[in-house]
Amino acid sequence: DALDILGPRDSMFFSQEIRSSADSFITGALGSQPYLAAHCRRTDFLRVREKTTPSAEVVAQKLNALLEKHKLTQVFVATDAPQDLQEDLRRRVNGAVVFFEEASGAASFDHPGKQVAAEIWIASRADFFIGTIESRVTMAIQLERGFLGKKKKTSEQEFCKEFEEGKTKDCLAPKYRHPGLGAHRAAYFA
Repeated sequence: DALDILGPRDSMFFSQEIRSSADSFITGALGSQPYLAAHCRRTDFLRVREKTTPSAEVVAQKLNALLEKHKLTQVFVATDAPQDLQEDLRRRVNGAVVFFEEASGAASFDHPGKQVAAEIWIASRADFFIGTIESRVTMAIQLERGFLGKKKKTSEQEFCKEFEEGKTKDCLAPKYRHPGLGAHRAAYFA
């Protein structure tokens, strides 16, 4: 809370290059239609965060439940998952699954960090977001969503290790990840 009062977390801005590329992706790949966004961390999390990282099946079940609950038909997935997991999600999810990749019209950047920043921007603009427990990228998305004025209830969920429709409680992010509207974010849209 003290950091949010002083404003230093609100001072990091996305470059025009990142925002333009990400906005073009939203327009092209997602058709400027409402969408669910998910940050699904894999690779090393499957080993080092074994107790909190769900299987692809659980991720797909939760995505399906959220798509149905929020009456959405597409999901943008920011992930470090290999191609086989991406294909697995496409098979299991009951809606269009879109990744930031050239086949979906994504820009090619000169640095991998720029792609991550673009994915953060795309997820921040979504109608609803779900992230990965203990992930810095998820935290960045949740913070940016708060700064952009997205409601906490549309940003606070994270994938649980297990999920069973109607029986599993939602896993929620810590409260500090949901600041209020950022004082400087209006500059994005000026």
